[in-house]
Amino acid sequence: MKTTIVPAQVTSVEDRIAGNLSFKQLLLMIVPVFLSAALFAFLPPFASFQIYKAVISVAVLVICLALALRIKSRLVVDWVVILSRYNLRPRFYVYNKNNQTARMVVAKQQAATLQTEQKVTLPKQSPQFAHNTNDEMTFEERLGNPAANLHFTFSKKGGLRVHIKEIR
Repeated sequence: MKTTIVPAQVTSVEDRIAGNLSFKQLLLMIVPVFLSAALFAFLPPFASFQIYKAVISVAVLVICLALALRIKSRLVVDWVVILSRYNLRPRFYVYNKNNQTARMVVAKQQAATLQTEQKVTLPKQSPQFAHNTNDEMTFEERLGNPAANLHFTFSKKGGLRVHIKEIR
């Protein structure tokens, strides 16, 4: 007996019920029949023919037949669902993963507004380091010392920390 593996992309194939019609298409074509019967039975004058009942029935029939058509191998009702989900999605992004990226821009804008409002120039600030240049020379001397006990730790994000435990 021969077995075949069905790829995941083929699992969404629609079953054909009658001829080239799928189950959704058949439902869309049967809905006007039952809706017209309900209109005939429950709208006044009950169980009698009226023009407004016929107009409503024909309108429902035209809408359901239009929704049962295929465009680019999809039903029109599927396209309507896709477009309505797209149009009903939220327009504002509440969460931004890159929340650090625009903070300097906001700080610069606030500083610019302070300068224009108060006409005061802010002094330029140099970047703050953990140590100054005098400490840097002694730090390099300590690293070059073969008696120094160095300890390297790696963080999960790829950072490297160097610890000098003791100098003999």
